[in-house]
Amino acid sequence: MSWSDLLIVPSILLSNLSLQMMIEKVMSIPGARKPDHIIYDSCCLAKQQAQGNPWFADIGMCVDPWHLENKHKTTHKYCRINCNPKDYPELLTDDGKWFFNTSIAEQINVWLGGFHSICREMLPVKYNFFLDEMIRLRNIIVIDRLQETGQQPCYWTE
Repeated sequence: MSWSDLLIVPSILLSNLSLQMMIEKVMSIPGARKPDHIIYDSCCLAKQQAQGNPWFADIGMCVDPWHLENKHKTTHKYCRINCNPKDYPELLTDDGKWFFNTSIAEQINVWLGGFHSICREMLPVKYNFFLDEMIRLRNIIVIDRLQETGQQPCYWTE
């Protein structure tokens, strides 16, 4: 599995149906790759609505592990049976840990949200350049911080 096979959606103010329509439209443009998995907080509701849509038939849809354990009721049987990330072994490493840290993804999405007011009026080229630079600079700071604490960050390649 590669990073491009996974779509982590932050907590957003869209209905699940709007999110499905957005994902389907964006991932259906020429050259786009459909994700193997979609993970987000209320994916169980989206999965129920997507059941009749053949476009979503081969996409794993689950809630992130933290939300499954802490935010969804144990009585929410549909979610527990159909949206448990543990039911997708490809999301786990060989030693049983999660392949992708969805909590960190949520934290980064919150950090990116801090640029919303700055980016609101930007055209696509400036928007992409600005966020690429902000992410590059943040990565430099994070790598320096990790090295200072004796950790050995590295680049992951496929």
